[in-house]
Amino acid sequence: MDNIQVFMRIRPLSEDEYRRDRSTESAVRILADNVVSIPSQRSENFTFDFVGDESCSQAEVFESVGKRAVEQCIQGYNGTIFAYGQTGSGKTFTMQGASDEFTGPDDELRGLIPRCFEYLFTRIAEEEARTNGRVKYLCRASYIEIYNESIYDLLDPLTRTCSMREDIKRGVFIDNVTEETVQHPNEAYDVFMRGTTNRHVSATSMNRESSRSHSVLMLVIQSLTQMDSELTEVRESRFNLVDLAGSERQKLANTSGMRLKEAANINKSLSTLGNVINSLVDIGNGRSRHVNYRDSKLTFLLRDSLGGNSVTFIIANVSPAISNDIETASTLRFAQRAKMIRNKAIVNQDMQGNVPQLQAEIQRLRAHIAHLKASVSSPTSSDSLTLSPVSAQRSTPIVDGPLLGTDVTAGLSEKEHRTTQFLLILAMRKLRESERQKSRYAETIFELKDSLDRRKRQLQQQNLVLKLKNAEITVLRRNAPIGYVTSAENSALREEITSLQASLSAQPDASDLLIENLQLREDLEYCLESQQSDGRLPERSDAILALETLINSKACSVDLQRSFPIIPDDNVYMGLEDRIKQAQHDINDLELQRDRLEFQINSIEEDWQSVNDGAHKLAKVDSDDQIAGIIEETMDSIVGDQARDTWSFISSIYSKSLLDY
Repeated sequence: MDNIQVFMRIRPLSEDEYRRDRSTESAVRILADNVVSIPSQRSENFTFDFVGDESCSQAEVFESVGKRAVEQCIQGYNGTIFAYGQTGSGKTFTMQGASDEFTGPDDELRGLIPRCFEYLFTRIAEEEARTNGRVKYLCRASYIEIYNESIYDLLDPLTRTCSMREDIKRGVFIDNVTEETVQHPNEAYDVFMRGTTNRHVSATSMNRESSRSHSVLMLVIQSLTQMDSELTEVRESRFNLVDLAGSERQKLANTSGMRLKEAANINKSLSTLGNVINSLVDIGNGRSRHVNYRDSKLTFLLRDSLGGNSVTFIIANVSPAISNDIETASTLRFAQRAKMIRNKAIVNQDMQGNVPQLQAEIQRLRAHIAHLKASVSSPTSSDSLTLSPVSAQRSTPIVDGPLLGTDVTAGLSEKEHRTTQFLLILAMRKLRESERQKSRYAETIFELKDSLDRRKRQLQQQNLVLKLKNAEITVLRRNAPIGYVTSAENSALREEITSLQASLSAQPDASDLLIENLQLREDLEYCLESQQSDGRLPERSDAILALETLINSKACSVDLQRSFPIIPDDNVYMGLEDRIKQAQHDINDLELQRDRLEFQINSIEEDWQSVNDGAHKLAKVDSDDQIAGIIEETMDSIVGDQARDTWSFISSIYSKSLLDY
């Protein structure tokens, strides 16, 4: 069992950080080769496997991390490299390099990924040449990203999302992800760059090309070795290169909208990663903890890399700026906790061959074991057997007890000895693997039971809340009066009535129209009263009756805005809208009627004014011609029938008086 290896790298100070801090002093102080501290934070020291300062080159990072990880994968172990740190701390530069184009092995700024590609295929060529072609290698590459807790295939951008599956043999894997066979560093880097162009990136105030997702480049390395006994040894290792999205503070990143949502999901997944690491550390210290791998897609996909079957390296990238000392301290604490996790890496190998040959070999081994047991049970045989140093060394991990003093390979040829030794070791590994598989099954069953219990508790709580709400609603409806509506419905209706009142306020106020019409009615009656003569008052015209009807209808429309009922019925809502439209239509009709009445009143006033003027003129003249001219002129200027009748009556009086005279 090996601990996770942690490499800390300090990037150089940027121009923006220098302008902001006005200082070239680094927030991180290197105390020794592998010990650092942050003076502005708590006085604690952080110890890592390797510490790289601002002058650390890409080649040094590869020699300390990438080369060792590739060597482990060549031997059949799973390997993982994490790049962790705040946004803008140099994770993508460490993994990818400074250029978007692969310039070959002469580029000193190329990152960890192209250097791993180069070294991997160099080692594959060396192994195939060393074994004279008995070992064959096959590499497959796939590239995915986890964006807003959804998995996307970066090699197939047309695919919407991918789903994760869990299998007994394969473990956790991504279903229907694109896998491409690569046989050269350039081919592998081309796959990497095609996926990188489809990755979600955007600009923030801390990074012009901030990664908004976690990317995982997965390499599957398979080797087939032809054994002397016509058996085939198969080894398969998985090499994960993970570029995590950086944690960020919204105050410094100034994100909003979609960028803010992305940052929230990034910080949530990184928080889950920290919780998983804390649980694994507690388990390493002997405490009983449940590891919540399933709380995040990232941790569930890379569960073997955290406390499982993998050789894991973490590169903690930090900024030397004093303004980022809080994030830097958080990154170092995360890395120091991760360093305490112990993984259980094993060689992923299996044997393949024809069934009769394997069965025959098993029978032969069983007979050999029975012969050894019979030899050990005989004292004379036990005394006569001696153990050579080489045989003892090979036999110790396989047989224990009384066999430690015997030569278990007596009577066997060198070839048979090697085959027997290899098959016994393979059987022991199979046994250990079955035990580990059993432990994993037990852990999976425990997680499923725990998840099921949580779901049951949540369901019970929800059912209880639902029952209480239904009971409360039933009581409220039973005690509520007819036409009762909920507060939400009341609020919606009030908002609708407010908007309707606002639209009605734009129309002429009915009260203003009422006052104006009353004033016109008083003026009209005053005109009629002023025309009283000879004790005769003209009867009210149809216009006055229409005016009274209009005034009554106006009086009924004054309270129009307060006449809307609040009834939770769609039909009533539609009727309410019809009433509002009808009210607006009535207001328009009232305006037209008002205009017509004003015209009639003006016409009546003009007629009575003509009658009054004609009467005054008749009183001042004596000749018949003048009287006839005034009567005819006044009659032509009068429009209304009532005024014409009145004028005819007045003119007849004058005409009769002249005849009598």
